[in-house]
Amino acid sequence: MKETRVKVNQLELQIREYGQPKGDTVIFLHFSGANLMMWQRVVPYFQDRYRLILVDLRGHGKSDRPETGYHIDEMAGDIFGIMQHLNIERAHVVGSSLGAEVGLSLAANHPDKVLSLVCDGALSSEYGPYSAWEGSEAEFEAHAAEEIEKMRKAEELLFPSMDAALARARGILEPYGYWNEYFEALERYGIYQVAEGEYRKSFKRRFLADYLQYYFQYRFEEYYKRVKCPLLMLPGENVLENEREKAAMQGLKELAAQGQIVTIPGWDHPYGWMLTPEAVSQVVLKFLNETVH
Repeated sequence: MKETRVKVNQLELQIREYGQPKGDTVIFLHFSGANLMMWQRVVPYFQDRYRLILVDLRGHGKSDRPETGYHIDEMAGDIFGIMQHLNIERAHVVGSSLGAEVGLSLAANHPDKVLSLVCDGALSSEYGPYSAWEGSEAEFEAHAAEEIEKMRKAEELLFPSMDAALARARGILEPYGYWNEYFEALERYGIYQVAEGEYRKSFKRRFLADYLQYYFQYRFEEYYKRVKCPLLMLPGENVLENEREKAAMQGLKELAAQGQIVTIPGWDHPYGWMLTPEAVSQVVLKFLNETVH
């Protein structure tokens, strides 16, 4: 394992490298509020065959935390910059939730750089013909404005110690069966000390508000129709239970040049990578093995 800080777009981003330097590269992109530690349980399945690049997206983990720049196109530009810095000609991209959106943007805007794309997320737009929204456009705009304003007004949480921050995370996640040593490692990695007796999570709420102002405007169909590489979509069970979301996902798949959908029994988006890594890793490995490039 090798840790590096890469300077791109006036930022320093934290990455970890594993695996075979001469193998194809797989870039892993985490979900919102997470960090590169979310991939620790899947690394062993891939590192004997591939070169792995795990990234802390801007505002997350140990990467720099700018006040702006949380549009997926800007974050995809960060990944493009990392690839240039590391002399990576082309790579497979595996993304979860926010990471799937960033990977989708990279594949659409830089199709020559992406060998294949795995999307655990970005499976429907929030509004439009590829969404599950049932209300009017005015109702959607009011909903989006309310959610953004709520996040803008949300108080940044400060904790007196690392243990206090971890205790809060555990209290939220444990009732759902999500807490284990890997979740604890992810949370611990993403907490930093700002002053004596003051700790906070790296992805601030105002960063999330900046992201949300763009998120509600994304029409992922505009991205999917530009994806030329093989594409694997991994829906969670909640998507499969909603007929409108299923239809939106199917429609997006048809827009891509080489899309496929694989359902994994019991898949829990986006936490499955830390809960049941073997099943999803085998599905992704099979997909990568079948990718012609």
